[in-house]
Formats: sequence, C-alpha cells, structure tokens
Amino acid sequence: MSGQPDGSKGPLDGLRVIDWTMWQFGPVSTMMLADMGAEVIKVESLDGDHGRSVGRSVGLDSTLPNGASAFFEGLNRQKLGIAVNLKTPEGVEIMYKLAVKSDIFVENFRKGVAERLSLGYEDLIKHNENIIYASASGYGPKGPDAGKPAFALTAEARSGALWWIGPPDDTPHQLDIADQSAAVMLSYGILGAIVARERFGFGQKVDVSHLGSMVWARGMQNQISLLVEKEYQRFDRTQPGNVLWNYYRCGDGRWIAFSMGQERYWLP
Repeated sequence: MSGQPDGSKGPLDGLRVIDWTMWQFGPVSTMMLADMGAEVIKVESLDGDHGRSVGRSVGLDSTLPNGASAFFEGLNRQKLGIAVNLKTPEGVEIMYKLAVKSDIFVENFRKGVAERLSLGYEDLIKHNENIIYASASGYGPKGPDAGKPAFALTAEARSGALWWIGPPDDTPHQLDIADQSAAVMLSYGILGAIVARERFGFGQKVDVSHLGSMVWARGMQNQISLLVEKEYQRFDRTQPGNVLWNYYRCGDGRWIAFSMGQERYWLP
C-alpha cells in the first residue's frame, strides 16, 4: 500500500524506519509499515538475517529459483537494506547516524542485547529524543522470563494456545500464528506512538511480546473464564451446544462449516 489507486502516497509516507529485526515477528511488523508508505531500512549483520535460511531449519524447502529464500523475501518486501558489523564502534556509529534521521527504530532481540551494543532506548534518545523505539520480545520487558529467547511455538505453548483447538481428549495443536499476531500488535503500538508524537510532541518506547499477544488473541475466552470462574473448555464437535455452530464431513469426503449463532437463522 505504498501508493493509493489515485496515485496519492501511503499514510506513513515521509516516515523512516530502522528495521533491526530478524526471523518473522519483527520483519512482519516493519513490512506492514512499509506497506503503508514508510521508508524501511533493514539492518542485517554481515552474516545476514537468520530468516534467509529458515526453511532448512524447519524442514521446509523455501528456496526460490534464484537461490533466495521465499520466507525472507516475502517478509521483507519494499525495504531498503544495509549490512553492518555492530560489534565495532564504526558499526554502532552508523546506527546512530541513521537514528538521527529516522522516526522509528524496531528491534526484536532478547532483553539486554541492544543495551550491550549501545543500541538501547536510552542510547538512541541521546541522538534523537523524539524517536519511537519499538521492542519485540518473547515474554515482555519485566519478570523472570524477560531475557529468555522465544519462538512462535514456545509462546503458543506458554499462553495455552496449543490447547485452543481440537477435542477435549486430543493432543496439543500448533497454530503457527504467534508471529503474525504479535507483529500486528507491534505495528498497532507503533502507529499509536506516531499519533501520540504528532499530538503531544514526544517519542516513546513500545514493548510487545509473543506471550502478551497470544493472551490478547484469546481475550474473549479468557474474560469469560475469569468472570464466571470456570475453565473455558475445548470445543467438542461430537457434543456441540448448537448443532448449527459446528463443522461436518460431507458424503464426498469434504467438510462444511455452519456458524448460525442466532435463533433468527433457524426459527420459523
């Protein structure tokens, strides 16, 4: 969405984003900002984003005919790129120079990594006091697990999401949505910070976690469980509370789903 059908520019045109992220959570959030017209500069180590080889790590061949990774290319469209050795003073200085001329800085490393490289929030606001600094993590900035690494699967397990689907006596099921869900929430937080800066004149730090995003995604069920003080049960399609809110196998082997949750759909 970098341009509109009438030729006008996207809503984030004129904003520059430093994208110091890897894998999926962070890159998807910055990709969304690029889709809305922001200039996104992806910063990689000299070895490259680990997402360039993610297919091999999960047993999936995502290699394109030209040798590039479909996973990486799909999540980093519409971005500029630069490789920097951040273990050197010269590399860190490059980041400071970028920060001075940027609006948003996004990182998704374990707590303490950015600070050890002098690229934490307190470091960058010395160079650009109005910058919006967004951090993506597994378990948030506080608590005993704040510094632990995480991937989508571990966040889904910790949040209970692996038990969301399937019959009561079934095994856990991987949803594979934690990265995408968290990326949406991170972009949402960044957009809120952009509006706040326009209204009040200052930047801020935005923190979003895999775990928090998955708990939020289960919001309705969590609220019901807390309010009625009962565990929200897994759906049992063999004993539905409403036979027209269920899914069934048809005679040809395919499946059909009904979602008629109101009486007006079946009462005469």
